[in-house]
Parts: sequence; C-alpha cells; structure tokens
Amino acid sequence: MKDYLKAILSGLLLAFAFPKFNLEFLAWFALVPLLFSIYSGNARRALALGWVTGLVFYFISMSWVVNTLINYGNIPPVLSWLILGLLVAYLGLYLGLFAYLVNRFSKRHPVYLFLLAPVTWTALEYLRSVHSVYGFSWQGLGYSQFQSLPVIQMASITGVYGISALIVLVNAGLFVLLHPGFEPYPVWQKYRRRIGATTITLLLMCVGYGGWTLKQEPVYSNPPVRVGLIQGNIPQQMKWDPAYRNEVLRRYRNLTLKAAVLQPDLMVWPEAVTPFYFGKDIAGTEYVLKVVRDSKTPLLLGSPAIEATMDLSAPGDPVSTHLYNSAYFVSAEGEPQGRYDKIHLVPFGEFVPFRSLLFFIDKLVVGIGDFERGREIKVFKQGNHKFAVSICFEIIFPDLVRQPVKQGANYLVNITNDAWFGNSAASYQHMSMVAMRAVENRVPIVRAANTGITGTVDAYGRIIDATEIFEADWIIARIQPSHSRPGFYSTYGDIFSQVCVLLVPLFAFMGSRAKPPSTFGWV
Repeated sequence: MKDYLKAILSGLLLAFAFPKFNLEFLAWFALVPLLFSIYSGNARRALALGWVTGLVFYFISMSWVVNTLINYGNIPPVLSWLILGLLVAYLGLYLGLFAYLVNRFSKRHPVYLFLLAPVTWTALEYLRSVHSVYGFSWQGLGYSQFQSLPVIQMASITGVYGISALIVLVNAGLFVLLHPGFEPYPVWQKYRRRIGATTITLLLMCVGYGGWTLKQEPVYSNPPVRVGLIQGNIPQQMKWDPAYRNEVLRRYRNLTLKAAVLQPDLMVWPEAVTPFYFGKDIAGTEYVLKVVRDSKTPLLLGSPAIEATMDLSAPGDPVSTHLYNSAYFVSAEGEPQGRYDKIHLVPFGEFVPFRSLLFFIDKLVVGIGDFERGREIKVFKQGNHKFAVSICFEIIFPDLVRQPVKQGANYLVNITNDAWFGNSAASYQHMSMVAMRAVENRVPIVRAANTGITGTVDAYGRIIDATEIFEADWIIARIQPSHSRPGFYSTYGDIFSQVCVLLVPLFAFMGSRAKPPSTFGWV
C-alpha cells in the first residue's frame, strides 16, 4: 500500500509542476517517490505503479477534456468522464512502461537505473509524439520548465525532449543519493559519488549553457516587425450559427481597424475565424477583403477551405469534395497570396478516425464534415521577411514546426481557437508549448487566438504581451525576425531523441548482463 501512495504522490507532484499551477521546481524530484516504489518489487508490479502515477498525473492535468466534450461535443457527462478515463488510461501506460523497463533491466543496480531512466523516458515521450496522424505530445515533461529560461535554452539543440531527459536524470540521481539502503555497503559508495557528481555536472552544464546563451542575445539594429494580433472572443456556440455571422464579421472588422491605426506590417486573425468558406462565399469574402483594403495592411486569417474533384468524363459534375482547415494570406490590396492547409489534424475534433468502426461518433467541429490533411509546408513572404503558419494543435509537434524554419522562415505565426478549452489550464498548457517551439528554432512566434491566449514569444522563450482569456482585444506585437542560418534543432531535428531510442536496448542489454546486487551483499 505504501508503494501505491508513493506512486500517487509522484502523479500529484507532476501535475502541479504544469500550468496553471506552475510549480515547475516540483518536476525535478517528482519521480523520486515512484522510483522508490518500483525499486524493490518485480517488473509487473512496477508497471502497475507507473500506471497509477500516470493516471493521477494525466487525470488532473487533462481534466479540461470533460468540459470540451460536454459543452461542445454534446456528450453526456457520464460518457465524457468515461472518455477522459480511457484517454488517461492510454497515456498512463507510457509511465507504466517506463517503470516496467527501468525495473526489469536495471536489476536494482543503481548505475543502470541512472542510465536507463532518462533515455527510457525520453524515448517513450518521443515515440508517443511522432506519429503523423495520432501523435500526441501534450504534457511532455520538458514543458513544465517553460518559464525557466536558463533551463530551456538547450532545446535549440535537443528539442524539448532533451529537457525531459535532464529532469529525469536529476530525479534518478536524487534517488540514488537518497536511498538509505546504499549506506551499509562501501563497495557502492563510489557509484553514489560518481552518479552524484555526474548529475550535478550535467545540470550545471545545461543551466550554464542557458545562462551563457541568454547573455549572447544580439542587440538588433533593424526596426522590429509590427504584427497586429486580433482576439475576437467569439463563443464557440456563435461561430457557425448563421444568426451571428454579421456580428462575428463586424467584431473582427472593428478590432482590426483600431489596430490598423498603428500601421502594423501584418495583421493576424485566429483559426477558422470566418463562418463561411473563404473564397467561395462571395459576400463574406468581399467583406473581409474590404476590411483588408480599409486597413491598408496584409492579413493572415484562418478559414475552412473546400475543393471539388471533378470527373473529367463528365465536366462540371463534382465527384467529391475535400475540406481543409486553412490559413489564407492576403496582400494589403486585398489580393490572395496563398493558402496553407493544416497538416496535423485533431482526432475526434477535426476528423473521426476509423470511421467505419466508430460510425456512431461525430466530431466536435460542428457545421462541417471531416477535414483532410494538408500536403505541404508553406512559407510566405511579407516585406523583407519570410514567415510560416501553424494552426492550433500543430504547434505542439516539434518536428512539424521546425520544417518551415529549415526552409527559410524568419518568424512563425500560430493561429488557434482555444474556445474549446473553456476557462481551464489547457490554454496555458498550449501557450507553454508555443514558448518551447520558439526556443527550439530560435525564431519569434506571434499567436492570435480566438478567445486567448494571444501574444508573442521571443526567440528565447519569453512570453510577451499575453492577453487575458475570454476578452475581445488586440495588440501590436513587435518582433525581431531571425535572419541567421537555421540552428541545430531546426536543421537536424530529433537526433537526440532518436539516440535515446537506440540507447534503451543497449543499456537494457548491459543491465540484463550485470551481476546481481546480491553478489555485492546488496539487499
């Protein structure tokens, strides 16, 4: 029973390390109770204990899912809690597998536990995030440190996964140093000293690198790019209700013209801001283009897009239609310059996976059918700078976001509609991931959200000019686009994480061949 209480404690500490609690220091020892609980038992028991930690962690930190399902999916409360439970059970299995592998292959040997824990955690976190359709990187451990600027600078090399690895390494080091069972056996003291020295050295090196990096921040001589970010605060229930169409458009027009007085270089509206298909609905499209011409400012806006596939044997007769969640770039003269279609869609939010089996489930986005995935990265040019856009959920995927930077984007734009989240921690969790993408790619990111959080993140992860949620507002962001060559992470991606994936079987093999602790009088 005590071991399960320790596992629960680890889950609580992990949950409180993330937004909105923001007690990020807890992450550095949150896993120590779990490591104590799994150390002496067998691997199956470790799996159960790790799963318990995951259940507690994800149940607390992702409870906002219930609000989304009830209020926007029209799913009964009992079923909504059941769906949350299934999601939490799935995510918790990754912590269970972490505990199982560490227990199974370290064989209670502190050195192999210390080696296995960070690479195993990182490999699992990476693997659950990379699938092009079903990947889900929400609440990766490294995101807990988004406010600790010296810590997160290493993400420009390792990605966010490197920060997760460092946190787990410190947890494993603390466990070895604190475990009272090590004291009676002098033969193990050298391992404790070496593990302690390694832990402290790596932590100081990473934080020291971050501090040094922050001091190297360049002094910019060029004037900043000024971006108007519009937060219309349109309730989700209003977005696709024809009765509110004119109100939605008027609100964005008024906020845009107010921001335009300060003559920004670019205006940004949020995801799916138009309650029609931009470019297809003639009246609605012309209204938006007139706003652009009146503001004399280029506009990036989110809108659903529709395309028809024609049967060449019967011209004019559409065979099928294709729907996309898109972003349109319009020049100051009101001329469309290009469109980006969202590549990584939200399962059950924008499409229903395995629809032939789950025919009884509908998706959360009302008034429109299933979206299809976009096919290519787009980089737009405005003035002397290039930028790329990510739509909502896409910002949580490091490899996807780095691609346009590798292709020459000088800054990034994220448009989103976080109204689904309600007044919960989810909007703040989402923003923490935006901060990490900026650091990984060393470019600023501007973000326009329908209900917030709208704001700016500089190339070092500082969140600037963040709005309050559920308020109609506008801001003029001032950013310094990066014209340096793409950095290590932008260029090479998740090499660090992939190395961790390879190290797991290597360390597991080494641990499985190690002499059992009883050989040294270890109990």
